[in-house]
Amino acid sequence: MESLAGRTIFLGVRVKMKPSVLMVIERFFPLSGGAETQSYQLSSGLLRNGLTVDIVTKKWRNDISEKETFKEGFRVFRIGPAGLGKVGEYLVGLRLAAFLFINFKHWNTYYINGGLVNIFGSTAILVGKVLGKKVISKVETPGELFFTGPAALSPKRFVHPLIKLRLLVVKLSSLFIAQTPQVKKELLDFGIGQLKIKSFTNSVDTSFFRPVKSLTEKKQIREKYGLPIERVIVSFCGRLVERKGLTFLLKAWSKIETKKAILVLIGSGRDQSDSVEDKLRSMVKENKIRNVRFLGAQTRERVADMLKVSDIFVYPSIHPEGTALSVLEAMSCGVPVVVSNIGGLNDVVTNGKNGLTVPAGNSDKLGETLLELIANSQKYREIGQAGRRTVIGRYSTEKLVKEYQKLLTWGME
Repeated sequence: MESLAGRTIFLGVRVKMKPSVLMVIERFFPLSGGAETQSYQLSSGLLRNGLTVDIVTKKWRNDISEKETFKEGFRVFRIGPAGLGKVGEYLVGLRLAAFLFINFKHWNTYYINGGLVNIFGSTAILVGKVLGKKVISKVETPGELFFTGPAALSPKRFVHPLIKLRLLVVKLSSLFIAQTPQVKKELLDFGIGQLKIKSFTNSVDTSFFRPVKSLTEKKQIREKYGLPIERVIVSFCGRLVERKGLTFLLKAWSKIETKKAILVLIGSGRDQSDSVEDKLRSMVKENKIRNVRFLGAQTRERVADMLKVSDIFVYPSIHPEGTALSVLEAMSCGVPVVVSNIGGLNDVVTNGKNGLTVPAGNSDKLGETLLELIANSQKYREIGQAGRRTVIGRYSTEKLVKEYQKLLTWGME
């Protein structure tokens, strides 16, 4: 098996192919988060520019379809079975391998969007190399390639042989995407050569995620979703999982004695092993924490609306992030952001300039900062406006799609 410009040779048969991309991602809509939204935006942009793009993902629940065509034109294939624990993980890996072999003619580039060492990601890398595809692997989060030590996403005392084998498979990738300088350093430490690493951040559709045009529009959107008109809205958007630091956020919020503001949590922990959603709900109930609303997972349109009408956005992550997409989306809406001074968040937010930073895991400092913003929300409008300018200048989806198109189609046309 070998791959040539625009052609794939399989079992001695030369097949001419147009530039085409298969996005491989463990989770996709209806599960929503930064990685899912980024894949959605990138796929839509590449399609508009004339590429063929499809997505393959896990079937996380039995109540969703195995195949779906989104309105933008890309197909989503969901590989099951859902559930069954670790056995199910390996069954999904086998079914993904079969899917890729059966459909080997359809795509000449595989783009693995995070989760490289998991069964889903490593299977796609291995099969892609066997089939002679260009395999581009994106490292979403610092620590993704580590399983021991403080940098690991989920530290393990012992790393079993299958994980070590999958780590070797990851190195077969043709190219790697590093979201942040920290991720790039980890790839270099992992033994990946400088020439095989490209640095691309996440990006935002700045026309979709935009500030409200007037107080009237803000009032109308709040009324539409049953949000209070006069109160200061502090929002979080993302997965309700341990590493987002949400328990620290609730501890901070419990000390904010004000009826002037409400805390809105947009997102869910459903179907995620490290979910803290039930824990957070229990904390609110048992500690009688007031003015907290859980809105659950929302559509992209609703997320944009809710960010537009927020007065403050908070992202209290306790593990180094990549380029946290929901932070960029809030900044694009002109909302002042409060984030942990950790990982890729430091690359996006400059304290006091285009946002505010606080020490990760420090609920006292987080509470003080939020209270200051709530009491003086109008004072920080300029910081929100500076955040919007930052996103337009550095994180525009239109700009990034062009860069990805060059990368994904090189040698294929």
